[in-house]
Amino acid sequence: MEKKDSILVFLIFLVGLGVCAVASGAEGTREPLDQYNVVWETASKDSSGSMPIGNGDIGLNVWVEEDGDIVFYISKTDAWSENARLLKLGKVRVKVSPNPFEKGKPFKQTLKLRQGEIEITGGTAERKVTLRVWVDANQQVIRVEAKSKRAFNLEMRLEVWRKSERELKGGEANSARGLTGTNTYPIIVYPDTIVPSKDERIMWYHRNEKSCYPITMTNQHLGKLLTKYPDPLMGRTFGGCIKGDGLKAVGNQTLKSGKARKRFVVSIYPLTAQTKRSADWLRLLERQITAIDATDLESARAAHRKWWDGFWNRSWIRVSGALPAQEITTNMLPLRIGACSEGANRFAGYISRARLFSRALSEQEVALLAKEQQINLNDGLVSDWSFKNSREGVFRNRVDKKLAAKVVGSAESVEYKGRKCIRLAGDGYLEVAYHPRLNLTQACTLEAWIAPDKHSGGGGRIIDKSKAGTSNAYLLDTYPGNSLRMIVEAGTLGYDAKFKLGEWVHVAATYEGRGGQSKLYINGKPVASSVTEADASIVSRGYVLQRWINACGGRGAYPIKFNGSIFTVDAKIGNEHYDGDYRRWGGMFWWQNTRLPYWSMLATGDFDLMQPLFRMYKDVLGLCKDKTRIYYKHDGAFFPETMYFWGTNGNCDYGWGHKGPETVNRYIRREWQGGIEVTAMMLDYYRITQDEKFLRETLLPLAEATVTFYDEHWERDEKGKIRFEPSQALETWWECVNPTPEVAGLMSVLRRLVVIAKRANNESQRAAWQKTLNDLSPLPIKTENGKSFILPAETFSVRRNSENPELYAVFPYRLYGRAAGNLETGLETWRRRIVKRTGGWTQDAIQAAYLGLAEDASRYVTENFSSKDAGSRFPAFWGPNFDWIPDQDHGCVAMTALQRMLLQAKGWRILQLPAWPKEWDVEFKLHAPLNTTVEGVYREGKLRQLKVTPQSRAKDVVRMQPQ
Repeated sequence: MEKKDSILVFLIFLVGLGVCAVASGAEGTREPLDQYNVVWETASKDSSGSMPIGNGDIGLNVWVEEDGDIVFYISKTDAWSENARLLKLGKVRVKVSPNPFEKGKPFKQTLKLRQGEIEITGGTAERKVTLRVWVDANQQVIRVEAKSKRAFNLEMRLEVWRKSERELKGGEANSARGLTGTNTYPIIVYPDTIVPSKDERIMWYHRNEKSCYPITMTNQHLGKLLTKYPDPLMGRTFGGCIKGDGLKAVGNQTLKSGKARKRFVVSIYPLTAQTKRSADWLRLLERQITAIDATDLESARAAHRKWWDGFWNRSWIRVSGALPAQEITTNMLPLRIGACSEGANRFAGYISRARLFSRALSEQEVALLAKEQQINLNDGLVSDWSFKNSREGVFRNRVDKKLAAKVVGSAESVEYKGRKCIRLAGDGYLEVAYHPRLNLTQACTLEAWIAPDKHSGGGGRIIDKSKAGTSNAYLLDTYPGNSLRMIVEAGTLGYDAKFKLGEWVHVAATYEGRGGQSKLYINGKPVASSVTEADASIVSRGYVLQRWINACGGRGAYPIKFNGSIFTVDAKIGNEHYDGDYRRWGGMFWWQNTRLPYWSMLATGDFDLMQPLFRMYKDVLGLCKDKTRIYYKHDGAFFPETMYFWGTNGNCDYGWGHKGPETVNRYIRREWQGGIEVTAMMLDYYRITQDEKFLRETLLPLAEATVTFYDEHWERDEKGKIRFEPSQALETWWECVNPTPEVAGLMSVLRRLVVIAKRANNESQRAAWQKTLNDLSPLPIKTENGKSFILPAETFSVRRNSENPELYAVFPYRLYGRAAGNLETGLETWRRRIVKRTGGWTQDAIQAAYLGLAEDASRYVTENFSSKDAGSRFPAFWGPNFDWIPDQDHGCVAMTALQRMLLQAKGWRILQLPAWPKEWDVEFKLHAPLNTTVEGVYREGKLRQLKVTPQSRAKDVVRMQPQ
């Protein structure tokens, strides 16, 4: 992967009223799930205010605009374009007349989790209209139902935006990233086709008459495989049909009611198929419609609700209790005014005063500062720079002379619009040398008077004590552009301030560790605030809603896209606006990101959701084996880190015109350990399900090919050990010998594979795997002052990314930990890790859980589930973090960590509450090896209930004490 963007974990922010609510169940409610239903009592501005819903393959983003129109995007997991972009099928606009949803009338939009539907109500008394939207869990159809006591009219309109050919350029081309990096292959968006109206229907489709597959295969020296592995894009056609009783076609894109009725049912039938001609696709669509219509609506609804009921009954975690304090992390960096820790992101404009407090000022105090009135400055004031004058390039600090600010580069003392200030023009900044007083841990306030110039998308730092690219310490800046943002370890809070250029404005940011709340202020008025919960119920809500998103987009033809799933919406990046087809990092599956939702599905028993991932790796195995023979002249298979669903790199990573075989992109050049990890995941799946057919047809073929590759690709050393050189440790260390992820991963999977082969009486296979296991070098471990810890590799250099490869021995490979043993070495490795953070794909939360660190794990889980994209209304649309919105890694990391805090397995043993904070009460049901479920209630410091199914497994449960 290219160097990833700095983490941008945006906390929920509130502007005005009615941003978001989660339904509170009545005391003694009979349905615990209802308390997590998402309820909005005001309409939304645009698609950023949408709710996700789906059936695992078809997804909708549903919102109601302020004029009363109900709008939704339609997505599908297999809608791959000519350029291997995962496109929307279209947008549908619903109008009701008379309009019960217009501004000023009673309104409610509810995501009803148990029923798998969105209910929208508007209007009063007999004019009240109830509209339900659901995507059939068992059939490929979307239902829109509307009813009222009085007759009304309904209109359905299809909206398309791919109307003509156009070339993707600039930042937007990143959504087809695999084709970027050359001027010889323009990335063209081709138009959709609207079928002429007949039979009172709307029909449309997008058909691929071109394909990037041949040039990708040819560019990567795989052209001779084109006949063996046919083009998966050419002729792929996706679209749908809209029809409903009582609706007549008006033109080719609109259906209107012929007369007013009290009830309407509209059905939308999406379809993707690869056909020789568009006429063939239309015939398939007609067959699909006929087959679906053979089931009456009420029977379909009952089956749909039964599926969702079964889904929610498979597993649950419901947490309550006090939230852990979320401290600000510290470092030994200087504080900078006007630049980041690397001297970049420079502020341009004027700063007339900057102050720093070690407590969170109240709203009244911030208002007084904005009016330049006095508050008690003796209470928590750490630094005060007025910038009225300097001596030899140094501005004194009114509180402590040791905290003086020194000019680096050019910073001019001037008077501007009545204020003494410093002028920063992008060629200088101020630096305050490190001092322990600058390490604020419990709370802080950052405030300044600024008159900014125009900034680029990266914004300009106002006050910054953090290490660039991390969320440690604290910062206040204008990211993106001329907005306002605060970052602390607990998360990021942003506000689209649209500062007027050259005008003085007072800005302030506060953070209180008790409760973890951040606030932003402009001219003394609060403009954004992170939502805080009274207790850990925010963890339960985040867990439930992320699992909802997994289910809505996780049962299709292809795996969940880490960078938005099928729920991307219109994008705003700086001054650029992109349509709903955009997603950063494009259409390839990046293993380090793709894997994380799936680790969370084992304990929930969501095995049906795991099949698309396993199926993709099974399907590409043949091509990857052939590719290995062509490139390296030996057997086995390697799987690229950034992989199209057919098994190759994107050309941007491989290199246009590159002789190969290894990629020009050094971040992923030899980042192949995904084959080992997917094998480990499959082994866990088999251990739980005992699915012998899966073992024979999927797990063992992939495991054999992966192990063979590692056995044959590298030479042995003088001791007969495989010497993994050249190699790299993930994307972080580029020049390694015997990297820990590979060594630990092979140790983990080979030990289990040997047992499986022995049990199957396959002596030749057992012996081969045992020999490879014996040929591995020891895990690289170092001892200092009597403490042992794992290294990223035996030797390692050239650090370029921000992962902790050494901790792969804890997760995902579980050689060290509370259940695995060797705990002290694991803990010492944890303490010495370079990168310490949570958010996005960062997996510290999971590793903390496996190490039994209840405080760290609960804090990280809370931080993840408390943070979301500032521009999105839905409370589980995390991101963009390193990737895109909604970020599927961010929530799923927290899901997995929370599960491992409750339950871990070692062989057939089950450790209960291995990393659980004693302050948290919990009810849970989770899955464990040998088709086992463990259901329990921990409340007020005691385990109140434990049910193990089958009962014979109860003897294998090891009860541990919460911490």
